[in-house]
Formats: sequence, structure tokens, C-alpha cells
Amino acid sequence: MSKSLGRLDVVRDVKTELGTQTSTLTFKPGRPIDFRALADAVDKAGFRAGKITIWATGTLNVGPDGRITFTVSGTNQALPVADSPELAPLKKEAGKAIPVVAEVRFEETPPRLVIASARAGMKEMPGMKGMGQ
Repeated sequence: MSKSLGRLDVVRDVKTELGTQTSTLTFKPGRPIDFRALADAVDKAGFRAGKITIWATGTLNVGPDGRITFTVSGTNQALPVADSPELAPLKKEAGKAIPVVAEVRFEETPPRLVIASARAGMKEMPGMKGMGQ
């Protein structure tokens, strides 16, 4: 699985744990992530991509229509954010760089994030890291 994921030009580093069937990826800065391509790479390696979780620092943005996006620091990739109970208190953090942990609904077009946790006081994370399971 590491070879298949490592062939993607957005991936800087891959660590795979076959016992837990997870891979931790570090992405190259400034490159847009194609989550469907990540899942396809896992499938091509003979596994099934169950979920993708990201740890990233970025900015929440609220559009004029009330829709929220998350832009990963160092990129211009704005990912739509799905409504969730964790999202409501974060709206006051709009425009500020915050670290988040989110599940990617990569089967949707465009992919949407479901934020699991975020805090303005968390240690910042460089770029974006992800783990597929």
C-alpha cells in the first residue's frame, strides 16, 4: 500500500501499519489533495479505503451564503465543511488559523470535511497529514 500511495505526486511520506490497516501520509506543501485518488491508490494496492482522517492547520471561512469551507494553511484548496455539532462553536473562529481533526467524506463531490475536533489553542501542525483506514 505504501508504494501505491507514494506514487501520488502530492505525497511526501507514507508510513503503513499492516496490522491496523492504516497509512499515515504527509503531503507536499501547496499541492491540492485529490481524496478520491488516495482511495483509488489504496484500492489498487488490494485494500479498501474505509475512511480518511486529516490533521491540518488552516482557516475556516464563512461565505455570504453561510456555507463554511476550510482552507489548509499553505494551500489554496478550500474544502467544504459538513454541518456537525462540533462546527457551531467554531464559527466564531472564522478567519483565524486553527488546527482541526476531520474525517473526509471523499465519496462526495466535492469531498466534504466533518470536523471531529478543533481548538484555537492546539499546537499548530505543518501542512496536512492524513490517515486512511
